[in-house]
Amino acid sequence: MKAATSHGIDAACGAPAPQAALNPWLKLAIGILAVLLFIFGAGSLALHIPGARHMARVIDERGLRATAVYYTDFEESADGAWDIYHSLEYGPRAPGPPAD
Repeated sequence: MKAATSHGIDAACGAPAPQAALNPWLKLAIGILAVLLFIFGAGSLALHIPGARHMARVIDERGLRATAVYYTDFEESADGAWDIYHSLEYGPRAPGPPAD
């Protein structure tokens, strides 16, 4: 005699598979709403982060492309690149014995 299970689907190993608690379409709708809430809700709240208004003003004043990875046509990026190069190339030396 085979015992009847309350689940309609059996897994490959013979154990009954649990049914989904929510309808998959409802899960999809909740996920889409969560993404939209994060984009529009958290995005508008980002203006209240200290320094965000200043950063936005500087981006607008200098005409920067905020999504660019590296700027080659601005003086600030060239100065920064040279500063990094010189600090790595001519950085402080390890302390050695005092010179006579």
